[in-house]
Amino acid sequence: MPDPTFHARLPASLLKRLKIAAAEEGRSMNAEIVERLVKSFGLTDVERDQLKALLAQAQAVLDGSS
Repeated sequence: MPDPTFHARLPASLLKRLKIAAAEEGRSMNAEIVERLVKSFGLTDVERDQLKALLAQAQAVLDGSS
């Protein structure tokens, strides 16, 4: 099933900034908007848990090397 779509009105200045950002990142406008929206919601619980595990591993390495 394809992803749902929606239409939005954007100020011309914001649209221009999005177009520039998408071009700089080599993404489509849609991909740029999705990426920015995803980032705006921050880390998920799973990502947070993965980050904590990585930090714990790094701390264990540092503690073992001292």
